[in-house]
Order: sequence, then C-alpha cells, then structure tokens
Amino acid sequence: MPDVKKTILSIDDDITILNAIRTILEGTYEVSLAKNTGIAQTILNTTRVDLILLDMNMPGTSGMDFLEFVRNDDSHYRIPVIIVSSQGTPDVIMEIKKRGAVDFVVKPVSPNILLEKIHSNLKTGNVKISRDYIEGKLKRLIAACNTGKSTQVEKIVNGLQRVHCEQKIDAKIAEICKYAKDMEYNLAEEKAGALIAEMSELPE
Repeated sequence: MPDVKKTILSIDDDITILNAIRTILEGTYEVSLAKNTGIAQTILNTTRVDLILLDMNMPGTSGMDFLEFVRNDDSHYRIPVIIVSSQGTPDVIMEIKKRGAVDFVVKPVSPNILLEKIHSNLKTGNVKISRDYIEGKLKRLIAACNTGKSTQVEKIVNGLQRVHCEQKIDAKIAEICKYAKDMEYNLAEEKAGALIAEMSELPE
C-alpha cells in the first residue's frame, strides 16, 4: 500500500509566493493554499493538515495571531508551524519561537531549505514548544492565579497541558497544572515561579 502524502497548508496574501511554494512542494506533498487566515481556518476545519507554512504580515488576522490560535486550539495545537517571512532578524526569529512556531524560512524561499525544514519538522512528530513560549504561559498563569480568575486559569492550564518540551519540565508543568485545577493557587504560583527560574538556568 503506497504511503499517503502529507498535507501542507501554505498561508500568504501574496499569490506569487503561494504559487511558488506549490511548485516546490507538489509531487512530494499534498498542498493546500490560503490567501488569508479565514480561508486557512476553513481548510483546517475540513482537511487533515500535517504542517503549516505561515506568512507573518497579512491583512486582517495577522500570521502571529493565527499562530496563537493554532497553538491554543484543541484540534490543531499539534500541527507544526513554520513561519515564512522576509523579516529574518534574530529578534524576529526569537519572537516567533516564543509564540510556538517550530522553524523559520526566509523569503525569497530556497526550495532545498524549505523542503529540508518541512521534512525535518514532520519527522520529529510532536511539537516541541520553546522554553520562552512555556515561560510566557507560566507568567500568565501566575497572573491569573494571583487575581483568582478561575476561568482564565482553566484556559491557561488547558494550553499548558498540551505542550511538550523536555521530560523533566513536562513533569513539573503537570504538577503545576494539578495545583491550579485544584484551585491551590498559591502553590501553583510558587511552583510556576520556581520553574521559570529553573528554566532560565538551563543550557539551550
């Protein structure tokens, strides 16, 4: 039985870029194209997507907002997202990884680099969230626990329970989430603060 091709969703408001990406990928992958995030969301709701290529700056809902949506959506949070953008400065790359993107490809797109990064990130399976992204979630959890906003705490906990980083960190996140779900907010805040400090000392 032949292998089923993986499906790549490419989102960009530039039709020329979309057509170039389709030319690079077709034959190796099934390709879905979206010129805005509204169309992309419809595709996600109707098609199994294995990886997303996402432009950062688009009219309406930006690529960064769409990335946040994917990372916090129960149905789509495990889909690897690679940002494709001309803004390839170190600060930008650091920021997109904080937001939960797995990789970055600079425009104009090199076919070999694009194919290599897609293959690499499909092969790893689980989405490994960066420490910076987890730290941001933990800080929001601390703030929510401090104000006693249980609905907000629950939403953040649901997001944290879906992330994967490193075994030791994952175990501590599970402990923090349990305290937060049991409304032991002081303990959740304390453990979250300790984990943030511990991650800052770990080598990359």
